[in-house]
Amino acid sequence: MKLLIFMVLMTSALVSSRLYSGDKFELLLKQYEKKDYFTFAGNINNSELNEWESIFINTLILNLRADNTASNKLVNDLLGKYKDVMPDSLEAQLYEIRIKNSVNLFDYKDALYCTNEIIGNYSALLDTEEAKDMKNSKVIWEAAANVQAETIEITGDSKIKIKHDMAGLINIPVKCSGVEEDFIFDTGANFSVVNETYAKKMKLIMLPGSVQVGSVTGKMNDSKLAYAELIEIGNMKCRNVLFLVLPDDALSFAGGLYVINGIIGLPVIKEMKEIHIMEKEIFIPKERTKASFSNLLIDGFIPVIEVVEGTDSLAFTFDTGARKTMLYSSYYEKYKAAIDKKYEPEEIEFGGAGGTIKVKGFKLEKNHFKIGSSSLKLENVNLIAENIKDHDKSFFGNLGQDYMSEFSQMILNFEDMYVDFKK
Repeated sequence: MKLLIFMVLMTSALVSSRLYSGDKFELLLKQYEKKDYFTFAGNINNSELNEWESIFINTLILNLRADNTASNKLVNDLLGKYKDVMPDSLEAQLYEIRIKNSVNLFDYKDALYCTNEIIGNYSALLDTEEAKDMKNSKVIWEAAANVQAETIEITGDSKIKIKHDMAGLINIPVKCSGVEEDFIFDTGANFSVVNETYAKKMKLIMLPGSVQVGSVTGKMNDSKLAYAELIEIGNMKCRNVLFLVLPDDALSFAGGLYVINGIIGLPVIKEMKEIHIMEKEIFIPKERTKASFSNLLIDGFIPVIEVVEGTDSLAFTFDTGARKTMLYSSYYEKYKAAIDKKYEPEEIEFGGAGGTIKVKGFKLEKNHFKIGSSSLKLENVNLIAENIKDHDKSFFGNLGQDYMSEFSQMILNFEDMYVDFKK
């Protein structure tokens, strides 16, 4: 079963369709809106842009590359010096980017300020669903505004034994308040998650407010908020870790045969800086290694990997909680003529935390993907030909364990922003 817990936050880039001082700026904005991120970030000729446009594009690139402090500096420069020359839609987008930067820096107070700015001054640009999501996320930033920033102290190399649960997901031991429990290790989770029972056992500090959390199938659950003053994973001490606290039954499946007690999500994982995932252990070195390429970006709270097929660079999401690679509707739109000529549509069953759904799609015989220094032919890859959740509208697919498992280790480096696989 594929499991993904995600928080519905902002769903639109808020990009205006008007032309600016040059066609190049308009083209770059469209690439960004369509999440053609690796083309967008790698082929910039700033000489074709005026001064504020060049700064605006660099703001977006720095955000994608997780250089959040530098991105926020440019946001503030634009809002201070060029506010009068930008349309409202781009001003609102700058506040959205600042929210993403600040949350990744664990500055929830600034995220709250920017959210209030959008709600108070740019609400006309939001549709009903976006306004709802904005108010929902505001509850989190209000609750966490006075929580100190998350930090991780890495005291030495960590070799962490892993277990694969009955759903095939990676589990690692997590210690908190004298209690040790196996939590799912999931790069696809925008927040760390715990059920109510273990929130009490681990003595998490509860925060005010309740938010709606969505599953991949669209089912919504009420979630509380809490933080752990200290959790320990291997030789790492993680402080002030924010958790979504879900009811026990929201994380119980198959009549209680499969129960999730907790999930360690991207906000903790990315602060580990470099992670080597192997069959039986996760290795986290205190000293990181460099790579000659950069193929990893973060779209707000979603890790994005560059997958090369033929000569095409495709932006995929990826998470260690996905058993199989899945292709999305953008992939179908890009290769529609060839797919329709070769394949007949069929029902594809798609599973998530809220159950399973059946959608129109195809089963492709073979895809040859290249990622970093690795390459692999995957057989019988499911392609979903319709949108199943907001961010699938533009990403080409989600990389799963079927690719990862063919290699002895997967390396994630959130310092130099790369992903690689080793035989």
